[in-house]
Amino acid sequence: MDQETIDRLKLVFSRADLAWNGGASRAADGDLACRPGCFGCCVGLFEVSLAEAALAMAGFAALPEAELAEVTRRAGGTVAASAHLFPGDPAGGLLDPERTEAADDRYFEAVADVACPMLELPSGRCRIYPFRPVTCRTYGVAWKKGEEPIHPPCGLNFVGAGEKRPLEAGIDLDSLGDGAAEIAQAARRLGFSPADETTLVHAVAGSSFRSFRGRGAGPKG
Repeated sequence: MDQETIDRLKLVFSRADLAWNGGASRAADGDLACRPGCFGCCVGLFEVSLAEAALAMAGFAALPEAELAEVTRRAGGTVAASAHLFPGDPAGGLLDPERTEAADDRYFEAVADVACPMLELPSGRCRIYPFRPVTCRTYGVAWKKGEEPIHPPCGLNFVGAGEKRPLEAGIDLDSLGDGAAEIAQAARRLGFSPADETTLVHAVAGSSFRSFRGRGAGPKG
């Protein structure tokens, strides 16, 4: 993947960081328990866009050899153990765009206790922090659309705060949509459909991402 695409994706996804910081600024003292080394949000797999996966792989490819081997081993083990439930092509790493909600739920419930392979233990450090997906950048505060709650904050945050304050400090997901066109363009440049999705373990282990896994990886051919 060329450096221009990496830099563009990092800039687009940095808007999610700004949104989280804005939500944190609206929280009261003591509302947020988020801190370095707290990694509850790094447990449980979730969907990522192909543009997010490609950026994550750029961070992955720059890891030291020992970390590359560990992440690859952990990701491969998760993919193999959960292949029978994966609603898509586990070998290629792509989720089926026509998968049912029930199939989605079965899979993600089964891997809800799986730690992200990018998580370094016991430090709790994210190995690819500047390259992490949007969900990682926004987790902790509530997600909403307008004033409608979509996802609650982390259970360690806003303890005893009631319902109003978490929503006031929440991130409006519509505010993150400004970069959708740029993300779609980046996905196409990388040879993917903007609608395609994967998980980080499948991005590491799947054949669709082979060109991103080694050092000096170039564009997908």
